[in-house]
Amino acid sequence: MLIQILILIASLVVLGFSANYLVNSSIKIARKWNVSEMFIGLTIVSMGTSAPEIAVSVFAALKGQGDLSVGNVIGSNIFNLGFILGLVAIIAPQIIPKKMVRRDGLVLLLATIMVFVFAYDLRIVFWEGLIMIMSLVSYLILLAIKKDVPTEEDDTHGVKAVWTDYVIFAISLFALVKSSDFTVSSAVYIAEYFKISAWAIGATIVAAGTSLPELATSIIATVKRKFGLSIGNVVGSDIFNTFGIVGISSIVSPITLHAKTEVFGMADSLFSILVLILTLCLTLVFMRTGWRLGRREGAILFTLALLRMFFEVYLGRSA
Repeated sequence: MLIQILILIASLVVLGFSANYLVNSSIKIARKWNVSEMFIGLTIVSMGTSAPEIAVSVFAALKGQGDLSVGNVIGSNIFNLGFILGLVAIIAPQIIPKKMVRRDGLVLLLATIMVFVFAYDLRIVFWEGLIMIMSLVSYLILLAIKKDVPTEEDDTHGVKAVWTDYVIFAISLFALVKSSDFTVSSAVYIAEYFKISAWAIGATIVAAGTSLPELATSIIATVKRKFGLSIGNVVGSDIFNTFGIVGISSIVSPITLHAKTEVFGMADSLFSILVLILTLCLTLVFMRTGWRLGRREGAILFTLALLRMFFEVYLGRSA
């Protein structure tokens, strides 16, 4: 037990340091290539921090546990929008680039609605997954063509990246993902030691654990007042999760969703996707109001995420 506690503490320390180095190297790379910090957050950082979700979802699909694959993505996305965006907004009000709402926010909304439509019959098959992958590729091509230039908020006059910064980026990203894995494993062990139910562990520690890289990166970016990188990391990760991970998982093996219970006459899995759509719409409204995400809005998102987690645990126990 003591060893697991020490592993948990050490993993959290590594998580914080690796996130700090990841943010610093990302800023330098953005300066080097004359792109906005938001662009870096939407692309390489968000894809890298989504690695835990990729691993969990693809292995679940290979084992025929498609509902776990989709559930992990939906749970992580709600956690990102509620806990992470809410928390960083509480730490410091976030300045929202207009493109984040008008382009990236709408793409994320479209992706989530697409998953809801495809999953309505409780199955997501090969051709539907292929459409999602093609949509992700189209979005990435759009980002490459419409390359975001630095904004007024970006620090363009500091040190630019050299070859060592790319190495630091890769190492810190790897350390970020691995320390997240160790954090989740030790936390699950401790929770089981205190006889916390398996469902409660899955709905809280594991769901939140796969989003630890995004959480650590966005908090460090916020502390450094790099809001474009902070928000871009979350939104980009959610887009990649929705289009990429659900798409890849359904291509690997057709996904079948199993309804454990019904909520308002709807399968619980579909209801969770609907909750994500509503959460996203509320988030976009908050972002559009004054083009900032203030502490009050952050507190609302954070509270809703907490309530949603308790509700999921309740559903699991009553199923």
